[in-house]
Amino acid sequence: MDEQYRSGGPDGWARRTRIGRAFLGGALTSAFMLAAGAVGAENQLACRLPKDMAVSSLGEGNKPRKGPPPMIRFSRPFSADKVLTVAAVGDVLLHDRLQKIAAKHPDGYADLWADLKDLLQAADVTYGNLEGPTARDVAPGGRSVKKPVSVRYDGHVYRGYPTFNYHPQLAEALKSGGFDVVSTANNHSLDRHALGVDRTIEALEAAGLKYTGTRHRERPEAPWYAVTQVKSALGTHNIAWLACSYGTNDIRDRAKQVLLCFKQRTLVLETIRELAAREDIHAVMLTPHWGSEYRHWPTKQQRALAYEALEAGATAVIGSHPHVMQPWERHVTSDGREGLVIYSMGNFVSNQLGVPRRSSVIGLIGLTPEPARAGKLGIVAARFVPIRMNLKAGKDGVRIAAETVERSGRGAANQAHVLKHLPADNIHPAATPFWKGLDCPK
Repeated sequence: MDEQYRSGGPDGWARRTRIGRAFLGGALTSAFMLAAGAVGAENQLACRLPKDMAVSSLGEGNKPRKGPPPMIRFSRPFSADKVLTVAAVGDVLLHDRLQKIAAKHPDGYADLWADLKDLLQAADVTYGNLEGPTARDVAPGGRSVKKPVSVRYDGHVYRGYPTFNYHPQLAEALKSGGFDVVSTANNHSLDRHALGVDRTIEALEAAGLKYTGTRHRERPEAPWYAVTQVKSALGTHNIAWLACSYGTNDIRDRAKQVLLCFKQRTLVLETIRELAAREDIHAVMLTPHWGSEYRHWPTKQQRALAYEALEAGATAVIGSHPHVMQPWERHVTSDGREGLVIYSMGNFVSNQLGVPRRSSVIGLIGLTPEPARAGKLGIVAARFVPIRMNLKAGKDGVRIAAETVERSGRGAANQAHVLKHLPADNIHPAATPFWKGLDCPK
């Protein structure tokens, strides 16, 4: 299905651009006035959290809730200067057009999210889904080419859909751009077969970027998870990350290099329990690649695994694969812990057209020590910064990049789309420090 939306032709693009412009002006101003009001109101609302608040913010069953999404809030008070901030974005999905432009730009891939760099770097730890290999000199079919490719894009070794592969410099760009950990478990993990997985891992390790969800063939006993050591105003903490995928596009995983969410469900849940029980692990994040592409509502299978993961000890679940936004949900476990499920982050950077596939967020999760569980971190806040993928050719030539709706002053249609699926009350200003003005002191 990636092919269906990777490009829409100039006519389709122009039509969507005209529609987007129609929303600008008063609509965008109103949206941010609403967000500003929500920021002011949140301090009061969070301090008076109703005791009878629904356990699940999505409601009963598996049908979309009618009306605007309800605010997501947590019961424990917090101070803005004493929160560990986790930032998360969706799919890094570089179709041919993006790779061509990045290959010619002096800053390479980094230019794709240069406008968001300050927000990504300001978080204490930042996560994204690396959708596809970044494997040096591996051709389609998983063969190593005899003559090294000297360019970042050649349309064969380094190319987009249907079998993605990115130049290893992408790993360096992600690291320098503020990313600390990425998921490598997704349906494109094996696009360049076993060698592609190996060389992707080698590129990420060379860049100093943590990864989770795949294994190198020479290290079959390596853990599926990654641990990021995070230094913040709270001190030093270790956050564990575990990624898995629903499948690998029917490419046979002969070397067992990709962790599967559903076929290896028992292993996934056992790993979460083991990590949650360790004294040196303070929070556990599950990052599953799951769900139905281009659908805005989670499947029963997604919700079941999410709840099981939280019951097993996960702090949050951050999903990907649908390429569009899906709801966020606060869920309380049987032992009283408050968890967060982000069913789909949507695309971070891609060449997929249409407002739903170009609209996303930077998700922000606030963690503080849990009084009832010594040494563990729990969620006290969840916010998001609306972003959009700008595919427009500007005065200075073609520049395709992710940008915030607020600071760019463009993208009212993207903002409106996001707010169909996420609560307006949970918007965070596109500015740092995070959580300022949102704290709820005791």
